[in-house]
Amino acid sequence: MKREGLARSGVTSLFGSAFAAVAALVLTAIVGNMLGASGTGLFFQAMGIFTITTQVLKLGTNSGIVRFIAEQRAFDRVGAEWRILGHALVPVAVLSGVVSVAVWLFADALSTWLAAPGDAENLAELLRAMAPFIVLGALIGVLQIAARMLRGVTAFTLLQSVLLPASRLLTVLLAVSAGGVAAWGAFEAWLWPLPVWLVITAAVIAGPAVRDFRRRKLNTPDERPSFRAFWRFNAPRSVSSGLETALEWADVLIIAAVASPATAGVYAVTTRAVRAGGVVDKAMRVAVSPTISSLLARDRVAEATQLHTRVVRVMILMNWPFYLLLISMGSAVLAIFGDEFVIGWAPMILLSAAMMFQTACGMLQSILLQGGRSTWQMYNKSVALGLSIGGNLLLVPRWGIWGAAVTWVLVAVIDNLIAAFQVHHGMRVDLQPLRLLPAMIPPVVVFGVGGAFFSWWGGTSFVILVVGALALCVLYAGALWLLRRRLHIDGLWRKIPVIGRRA
Repeated sequence: MKREGLARSGVTSLFGSAFAAVAALVLTAIVGNMLGASGTGLFFQAMGIFTITTQVLKLGTNSGIVRFIAEQRAFDRVGAEWRILGHALVPVAVLSGVVSVAVWLFADALSTWLAAPGDAENLAELLRAMAPFIVLGALIGVLQIAARMLRGVTAFTLLQSVLLPASRLLTVLLAVSAGGVAAWGAFEAWLWPLPVWLVITAAVIAGPAVRDFRRRKLNTPDERPSFRAFWRFNAPRSVSSGLETALEWADVLIIAAVASPATAGVYAVTTRAVRAGGVVDKAMRVAVSPTISSLLARDRVAEATQLHTRVVRVMILMNWPFYLLLISMGSAVLAIFGDEFVIGWAPMILLSAAMMFQTACGMLQSILLQGGRSTWQMYNKSVALGLSIGGNLLLVPRWGIWGAAVTWVLVAVIDNLIAAFQVHHGMRVDLQPLRLLPAMIPPVVVFGVGGAFFSWWGGTSFVILVVGALALCVLYAGALWLLRRRLHIDGLWRKIPVIGRRA
């Protein structure tokens, strides 16, 4: 078995996540500047509907594939990985095909329910444009996570985080550069790369899947995960995965429905900027989840605890500087997308603070899932989504995007506190919050105090943003080098084995 070190897989994943985040921000800047707030709102409303639909139709199979293949490898079993992929792919393909037809047939009725008055016709066109791509969007998500387990982090990162976002950015840029393109044309261009990368991803995983199929007789029937066992684990995850995605997009869709596409556009751009800081979290989950699954499967809770603490320390050191810059210089960031969006800076401060709290909580969701507590997570996300929908419906009509920002903070705090209690007390994984405090001090001092100084000294122009960010990054790198032993940074590069791909 070929293994990848935690450092290597983490850095690879981080690079891919960073590239995807930058590509998403550039895409948002192109759409914002070319389509304006109203067109941007309609574009992201359609993107939100498509993303929720395809993520729900993946049926949570990403966690099931990681968990069951990691479990097979933890006990050195072979010949069952192709079977796990089959368990995942068949239901997704059938159900997503049915939903694609339904969206096409009922586009007018759905748009009347989802769009603000006067925008139903535009949204109906977007729904019909996305219908043929729904099957592709669901299947490519399953195949990409299969590539992560069969081909390793590098292949997965290239396919999901580099090549697909880059091609989407290129097609949208070409479409809007042609002139006269509305939200419909930009959104359709965003969909075009899907069939190409679906075929390529299938080709990438074909080799190891076939080799594993040939070794199917090397395991006994009781060692093979059955369809029933796979979906017993995955059934609650199917729900919670959809709930997570709905939670991510519910506020944008509600604002578009009860306020206006322009208001939704401002809020969507603001949240896209804030969510870009999640690249480290995503990279660490991709790199570490199989290892945590393997450790928990063998009841090595102490090692899982140690690994989690080290990973969260990295997440704080790398994530908090970004959020602190958004707090101090957010207006310069939002001006990149167009002058209409600068009004989102004040709510952005609340969103950034909430994301800092979430970063400090760590990989709670991954621990719940890889520890076999997918049902707990499903209940958690049900509560969170209920709070999000209720809060947005109550506060958005009164406070606009401020209401959505307040709801975001409440949901983030409650969701993470519930998960922290479950992980700490129910799974015996010690979260060790006091050991995280030293990692919080450098970003607060350098980017919090330093960012506030640059804003006070030079204002919040784009030039000051660039100069200040570069100067603070240099200072921060020096501080981390000097404090590397106190912060245990030097110990992060020890190669902890991560379940990789088979030779």
